[in-house]
Amino acid sequence: MRMGTYPTPRRIALAGLISSGLVSAPMLAGLAGSAAFYLRPLATLRALSRVGLRLSGAAERKAKVDGLRVRYFEASPDPSPPVGEAIVLLHGLGDSAETWARMMPALARGRRVLAPDLAGFGRTPAPREGMRLSVLVRYLAGFLDSLGVRRAILVGNSLGGAVAIRYAAENPGRVERLFLLDSAGLLERVLPELEPKTREEARELARISFGPEARMPNFFLDDLVRWARNPAHRAYLRSEEPTDVRGDLGRIQAPTTVVWGEQDRLVPPEHGRVLRDGIPGSELIVLPGVAHVPQLQVPEEVLRIMAERLPPAGD
Repeated sequence: MRMGTYPTPRRIALAGLISSGLVSAPMLAGLAGSAAFYLRPLATLRALSRVGLRLSGAAERKAKVDGLRVRYFEASPDPSPPVGEAIVLLHGLGDSAETWARMMPALARGRRVLAPDLAGFGRTPAPREGMRLSVLVRYLAGFLDSLGVRRAILVGNSLGGAVAIRYAAENPGRVERLFLLDSAGLLERVLPELEPKTREEARELARISFGPEARMPNFFLDDLVRWARNPAHRAYLRSEEPTDVRGDLGRIQAPTTVVWGEQDRLVPPEHGRVLRDGIPGSELIVLPGVAHVPQLQVPEEVLRIMAERLPPAGD
């Protein structure tokens, strides 16, 4: 069924998913007649991203870390990737490794790339120690150890940025470079917007995450409400350990690029300026018209920023 056969209101609603960066126009055209898409749109989009990653050559694997089976994707230009160095992509709260599907193939043309599901998210089970920042950082360290990564380029969005900051502060000799995309880590309280209970609350979450023009159809908003009920997601929001990395900033030794969406209302650009001022020698790049998830909204721009700052692979 072609997009043009839908009534105008539905076409407008579906077009909102394209403008948000959640789905491309060709992908949406293929999904339009799928019942699964309307019943579980988030799971369907992740499934399609997995297919795309596999078709691009990425392998979906699991690593055992302290008894936890961490799911991850791995891609490399070499069938026998060099052990020791890698780009490591870290997703945000409630997200999964699939968020990097539009960036991973390009990055893997020159380097080994790893995209894990953080402990408790995606297809990685929740850790028995509970959901808090220190635990996520410990499992990241164990994950990198298990794969022999001695030195990493860390790319973190939202919660993944906070994990990257804390890991870099605690392991300065093991981080070559940091790219922080709308990073969490400076909030003093849990945002109620992260746990929507109604369509209207989900609509507000979409607007503050994807920009004020984001328009999501009702079936998508309903799925956001279901998504927020995930036990690990709720457990992290209720953690008594604050996600506050201000004390870590001055200990970071790796060259750091802070990238922020100008329209991010979930974690406003002021937070990016705090990170820039606190991390020695760091820089801040503000992206006009972009909100909280630049890897979805403007992946080509993020790739360009990274390419300009990374030496050729093997140097």
